[in-house]
Amino acid sequence: MAVEAITGDLGWSLFSERMVKPLLNYRVRIERMENKRWVKQIFEWNRSESLREKICWGHARKLKIQKTVCVRIGRTMDDWLLRGHGGKGMEWDCNKWKKEIEKQTKKYGLNKWKHNMNGTTTLIWYISKTVPRFEMFYNTSFGSQLLFAVRCKVLSVNRRIWRWNEGNTRLCLQCNSGVEETVEHLVLECSKYEHERESLMDEVHEQCGENKWNARYVEEESGMRYLVGLDEECNMTVVDAMKDFLVYAWNKRQ
Repeated sequence: MAVEAITGDLGWSLFSERMVKPLLNYRVRIERMENKRWVKQIFEWNRSESLREKICWGHARKLKIQKTVCVRIGRTMDDWLLRGHGGKGMEWDCNKWKKEIEKQTKKYGLNKWKHNMNGTTTLIWYISKTVPRFEMFYNTSFGSQLLFAVRCKVLSVNRRIWRWNEGNTRLCLQCNSGVEETVEHLVLECSKYEHERESLMDEVHEQCGENKWNARYVEEESGMRYLVGLDEECNMTVVDAMKDFLVYAWNKRQ
C-alpha cells in the first residue's frame, strides 16, 4: 500500500519536512546571536569540521534556500549565511525566517509527495488529489477501510490477488461474465451487487443529477473518482453511500 496515500488522507507532513525545519531554524538563531554567547563561539570554533553544517546546507539546497559566502581573514574555510530568493534574508529576524522556512518546507514536501506518486499504478485515481489533508469521511468503520482500499486500488479483488487465490484466476466468480474482477467491475458492473448498486445510484442521481452522472460514467475514471471522494466536487453524502455499498457488497462477496 502506497505511503503517499496514507500521508495524503491523514494530512501528515513528510518526515524529512519535520527534520529540516528545526535544523534550519536553529541555524538562523545561531547566525543572529551575539558573538559573546558560548553557543555562538562553539559553533564558530567547530563549524569547519561539523557534519551538522554539511547536513544543514544540504537541506537548505533542497528547499532552494541560497547561501551567502562570507570570507573572513584568518579562517581556513569560508563561512556562509542563509538567504532567501533574490538575495533577501540577511536583514530578516528569526520570526521572519521561521515563516520562510515553513513556506519552503511545505512547498518541498508537496512536490516530493506528488513526485513519489508518479508511475505508481495503484494511485492512478489518487494522483488527482492536489494536497495532503485529513479526510473527514474516515471513522474507523469497516466501510472506511474498504473505501481507502478502493481509493488506492488495493482492494483484494481477483485482478489483484489472482496469484494467491484458490483458482489462480483474475476473472470475476460472482457473475460468471468472463471479465476480470477489478475494482471498477465490482462497483459499476457486477450483476451480483445490482440491488446494492441501485441504492448507491439513487443517492448519486439525487446529489449530482442523472445526466451529469451519466457523463461521468462514460469516462470510468471520472465516475470512480467521484464515488470515492477524489473528484474536485467531493460530496460527503455520496462518499457515505459508497461506504455502505462497499460493506454490503463485500459481505455478499464473502
